[in-house]
Amino acid sequence: MTKQLRIDFRALAVGAFASLALPGLASAADLQDVRLRLAWIAGGVDAPVFMAAEKGYFAEAGLEVEIVDGNGSTGTIQAIGSGDFDIGIAGMGALAQAQQAAGARDIISVAGLLQKDPTSIISLEGSGIKEPKDIEGKRLGTDAGNLEDGMIRAFAEANGVDFDKVELIVINGGADRVALLKGDVDFINGWANPDGDKVAAQRPIEEPLLFADYGVNLIGSSVIVKKDWLAEHGDAVKGFIAALQKGKADVAADPEAARDIFMEYRPDADADAILQEIKVMQKYEHTAASEGKPYGWVAPSDVELTISLLEKYSGMTPGLTPADIYSDAYLPVLTQ
Repeated sequence: MTKQLRIDFRALAVGAFASLALPGLASAADLQDVRLRLAWIAGGVDAPVFMAAEKGYFAEAGLEVEIVDGNGSTGTIQAIGSGDFDIGIAGMGALAQAQQAAGARDIISVAGLLQKDPTSIISLEGSGIKEPKDIEGKRLGTDAGNLEDGMIRAFAEANGVDFDKVELIVINGGADRVALLKGDVDFINGWANPDGDKVAAQRPIEEPLLFADYGVNLIGSSVIVKKDWLAEHGDAVKGFIAALQKGKADVAADPEAARDIFMEYRPDADADAILQEIKVMQKYEHTAASEGKPYGWVAPSDVELTISLLEKYSGMTPGLTPADIYSDAYLPVLTQ
């Protein structure tokens, strides 16, 4: 599934929500109400949120968290900016672009949840595409959105690929995977998981070439808040992130239990797909620079790379600094 289609599909369920009151730990009157908007319809990547709710970690932090699905980072950034929600989950790269283009300078990220971009080159087994240079002379099937973000060109330039030797076939409407399976194109650019998994379910594929492994990485999902709300509720943000860290540890220790808890809150979800996502998305939580650090900690070099890539390839106006879009001051592990 392409990035653009991911937005369209998940938008179908905007408004689905769950109110997660947490009995037994404190009365509702003792808890601070917090409205959380996810980036997308809840999926396995959000398992730490539901784990934190179920285990009472939010309540221990004095919070009653209402979880609402989103329809993409842009929508969540707008919802935080308008004050409709207190805390959001949105791509840090999207936040950087919004700050420059849409005046979202009053919003900042305080933790990085999905730091390694799953975007990749996906091709069928036997395509001969095992290294970046192998895409020269091949046909790329991509939708306009994936092409316009500039990262495929950044991937090519970073790896000495002559992009003029790649034949571009724009395929809107989510038919790029179908085109790949039919042999109408030689490769597509999409998320290694789950997009690559969906192709692999039909036909064997080559190992996806992750952009992040070849010098092109945009930091993904992060916790965002409005700066003026943060100034008044710093302890709540620290408590929220601490609860997420506990939830994340529990998810990693027992993915099946995390799946079961998720399904209690989202009974219409595909349990097998959720479990697969829980397991596979863990490898995208850290980059090489943040590996071994606490969940949520972001390496300054990764923020700098995100900004520089957006400026060079996505047309983002220069001038943004890492401090404009990210602060680690609210990560409890580092501040206690």
